[in-house]
Amino acid sequence: MIDAIASIGPGNYKGPGFYALRGYLLAKNVEEVKNFVDSYRVTWKETGCTIMADGWNRCRRTLINFLVYCPRGIVFLKSDDAPDASKTADMLYKLLREVVLVVGPENVVQIVTDNSANYVAARKLLEQEFYTLRVCLDTAEN
Repeated sequence: MIDAIASIGPGNYKGPGFYALRGYLLAKNVEEVKNFVDSYRVTWKETGCTIMADGWNRCRRTLINFLVYCPRGIVFLKSDDAPDASKTADMLYKLLREVVLVVGPENVVQIVTDNSANYVAARKLLEQEFYTLRVCLDTAEN
């Protein structure tokens, strides 16, 4: 596709091949994103941060996005294709706990989730383990 676009414009640009894209170029971009997220970690330690979990269902599948907010900005941390996680508080607790541990419990000020019963129960489990956390519920309607 790059070659097709380049053929219309001036010059002899030749796009990278399949092996370059899946090899060293991908590794280079992964390292760049890792460094970007690490630069935000400094702010998390200085000011604290908020973990935001947003789940949605589509075609009988559940996708949960985890974002981290701090005064410097928002970072997309991970997405979990968790068809069973949204059904039980224990599974949600495990996913949220994993994110808290990645960010660092000492850096997390609050967690924002929706207000469904399974998230409320997961919140209580998190509050028992990480007693310094404040867990907020998002009551906005979709």
